[in-house]
Amino acid sequence: MAVYPLRRVPPITSALIGLTLGMSVVAVIDARMGGRLLWHLALIPEAVWRGQIWRLVTWPFILGGPLALIFTCIALYTFGTDLLIQWGGRRYLRYLGGVVLVAGVGTCLAALALPGAWEMPQLGGMVLIDAIVIAWARQFPDSPVQVYFVLLLHGRALVTFTVAVTLLFAVYFGLAWALPELLAIAAALLYMHRTPRRLWLRLKLAWVRRRLSAI
Repeated sequence: MAVYPLRRVPPITSALIGLTLGMSVVAVIDARMGGRLLWHLALIPEAVWRGQIWRLVTWPFILGGPLALIFTCIALYTFGTDLLIQWGGRRYLRYLGGVVLVAGVGTCLAALALPGAWEMPQLGGMVLIDAIVIAWARQFPDSPVQVYFVLLLHGRALVTFTVAVTLLFAVYFGLAWALPELLAIAAALLYMHRTPRRLWLRLKLAWVRRRLSAI
């Protein structure tokens, strides 16, 4: 990804990076020692439908590979910090939480009709990266990013590249494997689209006016 100068890390960014690093490393070490912590924290639709709701929250912070872990932390530090400064902490966390929830719940619902996904354990993978990169590209459309030190992309081109890479992974590894990432991308694109955001603001404004008129 692009190279950014060192800067002060906001507490929310530090907390997210620390949570991702801590949970991933502990889960992997536990698995090496024969434990099943990773299995109990992963998103497994069949287990969620049996009442293990905590999986909808824990799975995005568990990265099964070192590269995914490194790139997720880099995305949280670079793109995530920009969004955090631009949006503020409440909106930033609400956005990430909403995308993760849509991806998790959507995967569990889709697994009812997709047998391959029913018992497949899903880890964080690229979900947080996709959500942050898409939001960043839409929020800062004129800011360039060098991807893998080869491609210089920005704005819509960066979003298209992110979607294309995810679709390519889905072709090679199957729809069930890439389902959470596809849903996360869809949620991120919907959130950053102007029409749904304007509709939400209008509904919120109407609710505020009703509350004020009732006083």
